Amino acid sequence: MTPGSETGSELDAENLRALVAELANKSDLVWVAVPGRPVQALWNIWHDDAIAVVVGGIEQRDPGLADGGYLEVILRSKENRARQLSVQAVAARLEPGTESWAASAAALHPKRLNPPDGDAQPERWARESTLWLLRPTAEVTEQPGAMSDESHRAAVAVAEATTRTRMPFHAGKATKRRRRR
Repeated sequence: MTPGSETGSELDAENLRALVAELANKSDLVWVAVPGRPVQALWNIWHDDAIAVVVGGIEQRDPGLADGGYLEVILRSKENRARQLSVQAVAARLEPGTESWAASAAALHPKRLNPPDGDAQPERWARESTLWLLRPTAEVTEQPGAMSDESHRAAVAVAEATTRTRMPFHAGKATKRRRRR
């Protein structure tokens, strides 16, 4: 779908960039859909005209990003948390030690809530994690006025987990048994 193809309103490249920047700035969470993988929520920041994320190590799980790979980024409204825009993006892996990595790490660092290692967090990211820039393309899959009717609900994962043993003792009603006199 091209921008504005179903609604008659034209969303040009500059307006699209501004809309993506505004949505990414206001909401600290985006959903990333990598082909063949489940959709995953990632905390992020808007940096260098791209969505910057850190994955791996003790940070958020890697959704299967590949350098130069295409993915879909789903942006929401911070006010009502509703889906506002879905846009295609290209993932670019940042190498530790480069200027772009240092600039992205410096921008991401203050946004990470409760880092276990404080100011040493960027050094840990260089050792254990991967920083990515998700650069939106001009390919819009959903936009205001042209949203899909699909529910976008994830299928329930089938699990064989169950409790096969006796339930553990719980204090409360079980301890208050009547005594016969």
